[in-house]
Amino acid sequence: MKNIRSTLLTSLSLASLAFGLSGCSTVALDESGDKSAVYQLNEFRMVLNTTAPVAFAATQKAFREYDLFETKSELNTYDGELYARSRTDDKVFVSVSEMNSKQTLLRIRWSTTGDKKNSRALYDLIERNLR
Repeated sequence: MKNIRSTLLTSLSLASLAFGLSGCSTVALDESGDKSAVYQLNEFRMVLNTTAPVAFAATQKAFREYDLFETKSELNTYDGELYARSRTDDKVFVSVSEMNSKQTLLRIRWSTTGDKKNSRALYDLIERNLR
């Protein structure tokens, strides 16, 4: 019983430490700092002013432009998920989900540990494809 308790306490401590170190940061998307995204738990998050199907199509086009190989995609009426691989075999996951009829939450996760630079570059391509 004592051994199980100490193992549980150690596991809980490590999970808390990992969660605490992952942190949260704001990513400025323009020079004035008026437009920003959130990078939290190794995931880039931003709200797009469009519907999920339009964001989904823009993401597929961005995958091709960024030289990513799309491995799986699924689009529903109000949300969708896309999976891809980079040339260095990193897994890339993008989720689009409508928050309301005019806004969609975009979530990008590049590899298991996250990559803010590549996530931001992919976001920029998606945003450009929406114009």
